Amino acid sequence: MNSTKDIAQGFTITGLLDESAKTQRRFPVTLLPITDIKDHPDNLTYSMDEKAIERLATSIKEQGLTDLPLVRKLDDGTYQMVSGHRRKAAYTLLSEKDASFAKMPCRIIEGIDDETSVMMLHAANYFTRELSITERAKATQALGIEVERRRALDTSLSGVRTEDVKAAILEEQTGRKVSGKTIKRQETLAELIETRLIGAWRNKAESSLLSASAIESIALLSETEQIRLYDELPKGTVTKSALTNYIDDALAEKKAESEKAARKRKLDAVFLEEIHPHTDERLYVALTALKSYLKKPPFGTVEPDLKAADLLRCLSGFLPKSNDKSLGEGQNPS
Repeated sequence: MNSTKDIAQGFTITGLLDESAKTQRRFPVTLLPITDIKDHPDNLTYSMDEKAIERLATSIKEQGLTDLPLVRKLDDGTYQMVSGHRRKAAYTLLSEKDASFAKMPCRIIEGIDDETSVMMLHAANYFTRELSITERAKATQALGIEVERRRALDTSLSGVRTEDVKAAILEEQTGRKVSGKTIKRQETLAELIETRLIGAWRNKAESSLLSASAIESIALLSETEQIRLYDELPKGTVTKSALTNYIDDALAEKKAESEKAARKRKLDAVFLEEIHPHTDERLYVALTALKSYLKKPPFGTVEPDLKAADLLRCLSGFLPKSNDKSLGEGQNPS
């Protein structure tokens, strides 16, 4: 049986294009009828968007197949796709008009079990396909079974974070690095998309049109607020950057309005609070005057008033506090 690392050499981007005799011997390139290659059942995790397949078919017709699919030969002699489902779909589309596309060049591997093929499918797709955040998270989540299997065999992994073990598997399988922190962030974002976003925003996220920060911000809003935010989306706001700017500006305005409303509620509460009759007469007069000023502030505050307000804020820091020991005994701290 080929080792996992040997197999990985055959389907990294560089490995697929490697024409060395060593690679050719291990993973021969063979023209296979596309009708003889079964789809892998675990590929249902990923989108097979028809328009994307059409674009891929056009690219293959004009530029050829740059990345060779990886096919698994089963014990009964039939073939099962591991990496290349979209390319196979594109070939199928092209073959309807051109018989030369009825066969597709593939690298073939033998002697791997079902569990390994599943792991390879998700590891390969993680790097070789344009995935949405949710699809990328599903790819790493699918590696969870392999993580538990390895932990059962290697007790030293019991204290290693799951996302770090997944990162190690991806590197081992593909030769490319991704951090455990990145995997954790993607899985967290995917959960927010699936559980916290309304359908309209979820579709934007699945189309890779929302930044991570935008997803996190929208997820904090109520359903009603999300609907309002989407309904007010200006026409023509279709790019990721434009959507991010719109969301940032809209939420900043919402935050400012919320803070303004909170200040007003606090001020209204101050107006309702009565001044204690035993309050020092000087403070009583000052508080009464300030309440009157704030209830009917002058139109267009002038410079002298601004300076006076700054002075009041400065003096407030010297007013006695309830825990101030310098207060005279029996003196009301308020």
